[in-house]
Amino acid sequence: MFRKMLTFSFDDGTVQDRRLIELLDRYNLRATFNINSGFLGQRHEIVHEGIKVCHDEVDISELKELYRNHEVAVHTCTHPNLKKCDDARIIKEIRGDIEALEKYSGKEITGMAYPCGGDCYDERVIGVLKENTPIRYARTTDSHGTFVLPTDFLRWHPTCHQNDANLFKLAEMFIEAEPEQDMLFYVWGHSFEFDKFKSWDTFERFCSEISGKHDIIYMTNGEIYRYMTKSKKRLE
Repeated sequence: MFRKMLTFSFDDGTVQDRRLIELLDRYNLRATFNINSGFLGQRHEIVHEGIKVCHDEVDISELKELYRNHEVAVHTCTHPNLKKCDDARIIKEIRGDIEALEKYSGKEITGMAYPCGGDCYDERVIGVLKENTPIRYARTTDSHGTFVLPTDFLRWHPTCHQNDANLFKLAEMFIEAEPEQDMLFYVWGHSFEFDKFKSWDTFERFCSEISGKHDIIYMTNGEIYRYMTKSKKRLE
């Protein structure tokens, strides 16, 4: 029997995660939160795509309780573009983030999301990850608009952004689908963008529509990675 899986991935670890997690927990949805440990506890605003928005980060003391029902993953300590870093800094950014996040969240860290958007990784960066860190999957921001599963987990492309114009159309297609192979609906973004776009109510409507379906499995990124890895081994 083939699976229909839904997952979310949100970056940066900002204080809007508190409201988002309340919403996800209300609808029994699962997400992976990619956190910059070097910025935890900072208070500031950013201008994101021309719009000023609060980008306060959660406090390090919150990690264990806030993310208890979800996965915690790496977003590097200080959010550099890894293509512009030498090998030593890449290792430091990732290992340092893992160490801090594991210490304060109590969770084992095996995944990440690349910082800085589209042109932020290449073969060299991926090689450094493979050879020097325990990272086993890494999400990009290159949305493909489909429900295919990744063929390379270190280039894990999501279905769509949280503000994608086709979000509800994709949800309808996914709900109605009768899979002939495993399917994955993967939504990514940032919780601060719900403030930026004033889209909390819209996202709650999406959560309401996609949740509680008997044929959809609600999983974290790491759970999907482990499922796919085990499935591949069974077929070998």
